[in-house]
Amino acid sequence: MNPPSAVLLSSLLLSFGTALPRPATRSDSNPLARATSNDNRRSAGTFRNGKLELKLDIVNTQWFPEDESGPSIAMQAFAEEGRSPEIPGPMIRVPEGTEIHVTIRNSLAQDAVVHGLVTHPSSTDNALKIPAGAAREVTFQAGAAGTYFYWASTTNTSLLYRVAHDSQLTGAFVVDPVGLARPGDRVFVVGLFSEDKDSAAGLTPHPREIAVFNGKSWPYTERFTFSQGDTVRWRVIDASAAPHPMHLHGFYFQTERTGTFLADTALPHTAISQANTRLVPIGGTMAIRFVAERPGNWLFHCHLALHVDGMSKLANIIQVRPQVEMEREHMHAAHGINEMAGLILGIHVLPRGEHPVVKDLEPKRLRLVIQSAPKGYSNKPAIGFVLQQGSPPAKDSVMLPGPTLLLERGRPVRITVVNRLDVATSVHWHGMEIESYPDGVAGWSGAPGRIAPAIQPNDSFIAEFTPPRAGTFIYHSHINELMQTNSGMYGALIVIDSTHAFDPGMDKIILVGGGGPGNVEMRSTGMVNGTAFPQLDLEAGTTYRLRIIQIHPQAVVVFRLGNDSTTSRWTPVAKDGADLPTEQSTERSASTTMGAGETGDFLYTPRKPGLERLYMHTRLAGWYVPMLIVVRPPKKLAAN
Repeated sequence: MNPPSAVLLSSLLLSFGTALPRPATRSDSNPLARATSNDNRRSAGTFRNGKLELKLDIVNTQWFPEDESGPSIAMQAFAEEGRSPEIPGPMIRVPEGTEIHVTIRNSLAQDAVVHGLVTHPSSTDNALKIPAGAAREVTFQAGAAGTYFYWASTTNTSLLYRVAHDSQLTGAFVVDPVGLARPGDRVFVVGLFSEDKDSAAGLTPHPREIAVFNGKSWPYTERFTFSQGDTVRWRVIDASAAPHPMHLHGFYFQTERTGTFLADTALPHTAISQANTRLVPIGGTMAIRFVAERPGNWLFHCHLALHVDGMSKLANIIQVRPQVEMEREHMHAAHGINEMAGLILGIHVLPRGEHPVVKDLEPKRLRLVIQSAPKGYSNKPAIGFVLQQGSPPAKDSVMLPGPTLLLERGRPVRITVVNRLDVATSVHWHGMEIESYPDGVAGWSGAPGRIAPAIQPNDSFIAEFTPPRAGTFIYHSHINELMQTNSGMYGALIVIDSTHAFDPGMDKIILVGGGGPGNVEMRSTGMVNGTAFPQLDLEAGTTYRLRIIQIHPQAVVVFRLGNDSTTSRWTPVAKDGADLPTEQSTERSASTTMGAGETGDFLYTPRKPGLERLYMHTRLAGWYVPMLIVVRPPKKLAAN
C-alpha cells in the first residue's frame, strides 16, 4: 500500500475524479438525489424536554463512495425528513433517559425490515417490518450508555449476507452517560458493497467489493490532524458483512468498550484491552482511546488486504473487468491512488515543542534483500527476504517466511532494505512504536518536506529506528499485499531485553501467512512457518512461550490447541508485543481468534507425553492447517 505525498495528493485527486467513467443507473431525465457522506458529527432529529423526535425515509439515492465527480451507483439509504439522503444514515445521539419517537417511511418498491430501534441493552431485536410505500412509528427509551447502530434490509438477509444495494442502510446510535458533557469523540461506520452473486449467496468471501468509512473510500476518507500528546477517542461500528482487524500505526490504543447493535459493555479490568490491532466482528462495535505520542503521518486501517487494496474500487465492481486488465492498470497507475483504497483514515500529528537530540549507541546493522524465486510455496513463484551476511545472496533465493530479525530494546538499528524485484515495494515494521519516516507506508510515512519513498527496483531504503519495547512483532510488505505479502514478504521481528530473552528451545514462533499470490478474486492458501504440514516437538512438564503471529492478509484465523475432544490450557502474557498486566495474564482455554496483523504470546506447559495439535483454520470456508505437536517424555524420565 502506498499513498502519495500530501503535496501530490490534491493534484492527483483532481485528475482522478474525471478519469473514471460515471455509470448511469437511471436516465438523466429522472435522476436520483445524491447521497451525502455522513461524518457523524450531527445528531439527527429534534430534541426537546428529554424527548427525541425523528422522521426517517428509506429511499433510493445516487452514491459516490470515492470522488464526488467519480463513479456512482444507485443505493438505498436513510434520509431525515427535509434533508438529503445520507450514507451512513442520520446519527441518533442522545443522553441516557431519553425517550425516542421515530417515524419511518419506506419509499422503496420493496418491503424493508429495520433493526436496532430498541431500548439498550436488549437480548432481542424487535424488528420493524415496513411494507413498500408504508410508514411505521416506534417509541422507546434509549437505555444504557454505549455505541450501537440501527440497520435495515430489503433483501431479507442478516448482516453476514447484506452486501447488495441495501448494504448502506445503517445509522450510528450513540447513548451518552447522563449528566456528563458530550465527549470529544468521533464515530466511524463501516460499510461494504458487492454485486458478486456468489458473495450474496454466501458461497465465497465477497470478492470484488468496496469498503467505506462513513460512506467514503480512501483517499477520500476524512483526514485528522492532532498535536503531539493529544488524547483521541474513536468509536468504530462494523455494520458490514465482514470482520475487520483494525490496525493503528505508531501507537497502541486502549479498547474501553465493545458491543453489538443491541448491547454494549465496558471492558472489565481482566480483559485484554491494549492493542495496535484488534478484530471487530461482523455487527461489532468498539470504543478506543489513544495518545498521539509521536509526530508525523500515520494510518488507521483494516488489515485485510482486500479492504485496502487499490483495485477494490467501485468502477471495478460495476464494469466487472477481467482480472488481468485490472492488474495491468494497477501496475502503471500512480502508487497512492493505485495501491490503496477502502478502510483507511489518515492521521497527521504535529510536533509540540523542541525535541532534544539524543546520542545513540552504535546501531546494529542489517542488510535485508527482497527478491523473487521461480518456485516457492507449492511451486508457485515466491517473493521474499534474505538476510545478507557476507557476499550477496543468490538472486533466486528467498526464505519462506522471511528470516527472524532479532533486535534489542533501546539499541538503534540500521536496516538497509534492497529491492531486487521488478516492481516497487516498501516494508512496514508492524506494531513498532518508531518514528514515522521509516514506518513503511511509502508516499505517506514521515512529515511534510520529508516523505518516505517507495523502494524502486534496483534501489534501496535505509530504515533507522530504536525499538522502545521488547516483544513479538512483524515485518511485511506495505505495497500490493495481495501479491507481495501473500507471496512470502513477511517475517517475525523479535525485540529482546534483560527481562525478555529469546531462547529458540523455549520460544516457539508460530507464523501464519499466505502461501502464494492472491488477488481480489482469489484467496491465497494458508501456510504456517512456511509449510502446510507444520510440526512442533515439545517436552512434557516444560513451559514454552508460543509466539503466535497472524499476518495472512486475507484471513481471520481461529486457533485451538488440544485434540479432537478436549482443549488445553494456556496463559496469555503479551498482545501485539506489549506485556499484559497481571490481572489479564491468567490461565484460560487455549483458543483464540486473530485477524491479520495480530500477535499473541502464550505460556504453555504440556502435561503428559503424546500427540496434540494446534488447529488453525479460517473463520469461514477457506483453509485449514493443523500443527502436529509431539510431546515427548521429560529427558530425565526418558533416561531412567
